[in-house]
Amino acid sequence: MARAPSQRRSRKTAAGAPANTARGEHTLTLAGKTYRLRPSFEATMAIEDETGLSLHELFRKANAMALPYSELGVICAAYIRAGAGEDDKMTAQVDASRIAELIYEEGTTGVYPVLTLLFADAISGGRTASGEARAVATTT
Repeated sequence: MARAPSQRRSRKTAAGAPANTARGEHTLTLAGKTYRLRPSFEATMAIEDETGLSLHELFRKANAMALPYSELGVICAAYIRAGAGEDDKMTAQVDASRIAELIYEEGTTGVYPVLTLLFADAISGGRTASGEARAVATTT
């Protein structure tokens, strides 16, 4: 029997804090460590600059499972760094080539669904530049 979303256990990340779905955060497990990926504006801009691709192009490539390992490493490392806890210096300095290597060792089948959902969250808007969900206006 599946649990209701509110009853699901949160997955602890390498820093110990669970991913916050209200921020569009997702988790990715590599080499037995679970990392929190946060789609902040700053991380997204860094990814676009380094890959030369727009967020929409990256989304299409992720959905088609067509990202090379170098781009997978860049994307995941940037979002992992954005999701690092304030006192988690090691995660905040994670290296894109090492993440790509871990993805190669782990396989890409678990990475692509996470990135596709993460990109969809980032593209859909409704978030501040830091990744926080914006308040929804209410009407009376």
